[in-house]
Amino acid sequence: MARQPGHFYIDATCIGCGACDHACPGKVDAIYEVPEDFLGRFAIRLEDCIDCGICVPLCPVACIHDARTEGITEGTGAYAKIRELQAWAEQQSGT
Repeated sequence: MARQPGHFYIDATCIGCGACDHACPGKVDAIYEVPEDFLGRFAIRLEDCIDCGICVPLCPVACIHDARTEGITEGTGAYAKIRELQAWAEQQSGT
């Protein structure tokens, strides 16, 4: 049975500091730098995210959000937009 995708996402205010990437548990490794993004921003692979939230308090600009607490859930337009942003980021990385 497939695991439910995670709910955390990084918005466009990311400054590319990498704190979230370092916080993500090593075996999970759901956070990655978006290739060729001139700001060096990061994104979260929803399929790999385990919803631990360890990255959230470490972000100095509070750009990591939990879609569940913001009223964004699977099936709504906003959650679909997050999925589109993640697909764009993955396309940039060639994965």
